[in-house]
Amino acid sequence: MFETLTIDVTNVKKILDCCPYYDDIINSDIVYEDDFSVDLIDWYRDLIFSCDGDNNDDIKVVRDIDRCMYLYINDNKYRKGIRKIINFNLDNYKIVNKILDFTDKYEINEILNITTEKWL
Repeated sequence: MFETLTIDVTNVKKILDCCPYYDDIINSDIVYEDDFSVDLIDWYRDLIFSCDGDNNDDIKVVRDIDRCMYLYINDNKYRKGIRKIINFNLDNYKIVNKILDFTDKYEINEILNITTEKWL
């Protein structure tokens, strides 16, 4: 009747130590009808807690995705770009790669896209 769920607390602690923005992301103010953001945050939570806290490759992905999600909740231009490229029908590996590739390009463009104002 009841299903028991066992959680490895040490793994959760290791994962959360790598996610400085976790609380900000999970507790971010999302517009009520913004299903995409709700789905993306749920996907983020499921992804990071499915990783192995002892695997360096997993930890790197967790840190990178945490940073990307923080950008998502704080940068409207980034958010619009992510919405165009993400399809939740893909597997996690492809979604992670799409997000990381988009973020690399976005950050390069933001660094190189310096606006100058001319004072008259």
